[in-house]
Amino acid sequence: MRIAVCCKGVPDEISLESVHITHGDIHFSDTDFCINELDAYALEAAIALKKSYGVETVALTLGPLRALEVLYIALAKGIDRVLRIDGETALPELVASGLTPCLQELSPDLILTGVQSEDWMGAEVGIYLSQTLNTSLAFAVIEITELNEKHVRIKKEIGGGRKAEVRLKLPAVLCVQSGIQPLRYLSAMKLQKVRNTPVKLGGKLDVKSAMEVLSNKMAYEIREVSLPSREGYAQMIAGDRPEMAMKLIEIIKKSV
Repeated sequence: MRIAVCCKGVPDEISLESVHITHGDIHFSDTDFCINELDAYALEAAIALKKSYGVETVALTLGPLRALEVLYIALAKGIDRVLRIDGETALPELVASGLTPCLQELSPDLILTGVQSEDWMGAEVGIYLSQTLNTSLAFAVIEITELNEKHVRIKKEIGGGRKAEVRLKLPAVLCVQSGIQPLRYLSAMKLQKVRNTPVKLGGKLDVKSAMEVLSNKMAYEIREVSLPSREGYAQMIAGDRPEMAMKLIEIIKKSV
């Protein structure tokens, strides 16, 4: 059996100066990439399944050369092999389009992703992958309780503090929630040891072709990124109760 983990590289630090809009897409410059935290949980879940069931594990990421750090983290934690798809995009539709050919070639029984990414917060990539690859899908997975050649049994959140236990036919995509496995500390020495490992290229994102395919599905484009406008501010009122009440009344009168 084979498990693929989709790990996204996200900017370590973001400033407006590092954000650039190109053809309706967000690109980041002059910033290092680190692994998306929720994908790190997916990584830990895959390694736990490897230990329990002896499955083969593959981690893949779509990104520029800076995203190699994500794959080095995967190798240092115990993933069997890694692949990088060359390309750079923040749009979940394009991320899924770039990952799909590689996943089709790998033909994994199980695909793990985090529920969402820190830079986009869209919670879409896993859903797109399931639709494109025609697999079973579970969202907000908090535990994987059973895995065999035909199905996987999981527990997932369904809102309001409630949980559901579901059995899915393989192949399946699982969008995992934080806390599915503890995040293990990775020493700098262990990470340094794998940085000389050659990373195979698993393909390249053809943005033009992908946009043509998605032209009827993507009803939006990114035009501008800016900080939230400041429409108000908080003011702390000090003093005893009568004094604070009088100050509050004065503020209300001025604002009317």
